[in-house]
Amino acid sequence: MPLFTKSLKLKSFNDRRLGRYLLYALGEIVLVVAGILIALSINNHNEEVKQKKYLNGIFQSISADLERDTLIVGQAVKNYEQREEILQKILNDSLSLEDYKKCVLCTAVISSYVPFDINDKGYLQLRDFNASSKEKDSLAVSLVQFYKSYQLTLTQLSDEIKNNSLENLKYWRDHYPWFSSMMANKQDDRIADYMKNDPDFKNRAGYYNLIACKNFKLVVSLYKDDAIEALEEIEKRLQEAED
Repeated sequence: MPLFTKSLKLKSFNDRRLGRYLLYALGEIVLVVAGILIALSINNHNEEVKQKKYLNGIFQSISADLERDTLIVGQAVKNYEQREEILQKILNDSLSLEDYKKCVLCTAVISSYVPFDINDKGYLQLRDFNASSKEKDSLAVSLVQFYKSYQLTLTQLSDEIKNNSLENLKYWRDHYPWFSSMMANKQDDRIADYMKNDPDFKNRAGYYNLIACKNFKLVVSLYKDDAIEALEEIEKRLQEAED
């Protein structure tokens, strides 16, 4: 056989081997890439499941917070409604001197308060979760906005009621000799005279009524209604997770 013919056959043989080798190598690469993609997909899926489980745990925490809040808010609203009844009589000047002598709550109604602070343990967790999460959950975003819309307003109003109540006590302490009698729940006609005839008392009653019974009571009532709706949405989400 001529030498050049042998050379061509050898070259053809080598080319076929090289082609099969390249095809085999390409197949190996495809398998490796596919394996990597599958591993990434599984890892992403596991991470997504983990994130959803963590988020549902936060929702459960918020649910517990809101349940406590709605109970406390209901008590606070009832208390301020009772105060408002007394304050309306004071502001309408419908109480006589004798009525004031019998009214043990007429001074206490503007020198005390019912505190209310939003339970925000779950909210703080959710806020941090939203800040670090690339994909935003609609319910999580909605709940953060819900808390933001109420927390600052309620805190400011609550602080103002507290400060005003203490300021009333301090003012009476520093300006009226009957303060010690009032603190000891002793009958003192000077207290009744002050409430009936001194414009200072009605001014203080009017301001307290404005911030506590008009503004604060209204905001906490709205908060309660929205909190109940939020609880329903959370319950739906948690039920879907179980299904």
